[in-house]
Amino acid sequence: ARPAPGALAPAAAHPVDPAAEEVELPPARPLETDVRTALRDRRSSFGRFDAQQPVTRPQLAACLAAAAAGSRLGGDTGDVRLAKLYVFVSHVEGVEPGSYAYDPERCVLRRVKEGRPGEFLQRNYFLANYNLEQAGAVLVPTVRTTAVLDAVGDRGYRLVNATIGAVAQSLYTAASAVDLGCGVALGFDNISYIEELGLDGTGEAPLLIMMIGNERPAPADFRYEIA
Repeated sequence: ARPAPGALAPAAAHPVDPAAEEVELPPARPLETDVRTALRDRRSSFGRFDAQQPVTRPQLAACLAAAAAGSRLGGDTGDVRLAKLYVFVSHVEGVEPGSYAYDPERCVLRRVKEGRPGEFLQRNYFLANYNLEQAGAVLVPTVRTTAVLDAVGDRGYRLVNATIGAVAQSLYTAASAVDLGCGVALGFDNISYIEELGLDGTGEAPLLIMMIGNERPAPADFRYEIA
């Protein structure tokens, strides 16, 4: 049976703590690239991130706004926002390294923890295809998955996966449009992220890590279109 309107309200993402230190972001860099070009240019930045050229704040603002917008599926979810975004900042101009929660209503960051996150990020990544310390920032979408399942039953699995998939694809496309590399991965220690972000009692589950940053110039690449 189709869930009643408003059934997902108890599973909505928790609001960002208004008492946490606020870090303002500038207006997002406009996504002026046409959709066709952005879709053709998007790719995973395996091993190509380069911390020597930091991400700009307008680029970060554009990627966060796009990821947040992608989390609103409409349809069964209505106006309920299921996903919440956290970001580990390592190399962003004008933003101190640390972990933050993103407030999509005010387009600002709220500080969670100070300090460079690179060692934590790399230590809790299981694969060798990315150097997370070289990424400008790592975005982490969370969903209160158990609350979603309690609210709408088994269809909640598809709903959670659709939400997170939309967030990832929105970020990939926006990163392409603002000339950033991007990579999305599943091979991370979910429990360590819960502890690091202080999510033990919130029911939020980090479901992906999404890296953005500038890439090394002139990398080798496979020219598939002439193969």
